Amino acid sequence: MYRLLFLLFIFSLFEINAKEISVLSSEGPPHTIKHQSNNGIDLDIVKAVLNRLDYRVNFHFVPLGRAETLVKAGQFEVMAPIFSATDEAQFFISHPIVKYAPTVFSLRNNKFAPTSLAHLNGHSIITFQGAPGYFGSVFAELAKQESYFESPSMEVIPESLYKGRYDYAVLDKYIFYYFYRLTDKQRDLSMFSEHSLIPPVTASAAFKNEKLRDEFNRELVLFLLDGGYQRVVEKYLGEIE
Repeated sequence: MYRLLFLLFIFSLFEINAKEISVLSSEGPPHTIKHQSNNGIDLDIVKAVLNRLDYRVNFHFVPLGRAETLVKAGQFEVMAPIFSATDEAQFFISHPIVKYAPTVFSLRNNKFAPTSLAHLNGHSIITFQGAPGYFGSVFAELAKQESYFESPSMEVIPESLYKGRYDYAVLDKYIFYYFYRLTDKQRDLSMFSEHSLIPPVTASAAFKNEKLRDEFNRELVLFLLDGGYQRVVEKYLGEIE
């Protein structure tokens, strides 16, 4: 009983002393989720690091382009994710918080072994809407095939591959496993092969205040060393490595 009262007292002190900070984002599960407590991989990391700096975080969701404009205008303190590594005036980029890994998936039983995107030619492909705009000219040529399909819902892509409706699925690794394991974080993944044919990109957070960005960077390093990144990923995907 006394232990519980002590913990409640400590928590109340944190609530009193914590500074509020607003973070802008745009919803895209599992990276960013508009939810009261489960905010997605990217935002959980941002929140955890800011909490360690004694900030209480409030999330607001707008298109990412709008978020960038609002932070640059000084109307909000932070946005995430952002895929730039270059500071600008009143717009300071953190160390990377997460890696986005566009991945080509196939069924292991098919024994496909492509070493370039060109090797997907002649095969059926399912991916997300607008994918050719992200993956270069070779992929844009693949998109001209009759057996190429862009799904309006990312949620159906992993299941479509699992059921053998397509030879390949092309999707961010975390998004693929998130939707495949949406209702069962222990669901077997051994039937899939991953083909790393598209370069990964890193995402960061952006701050209007350089000093806060620097404090965030220092605390982020400690968070990563403490295994925080892996804990957040497994919260949404289960164990995938």
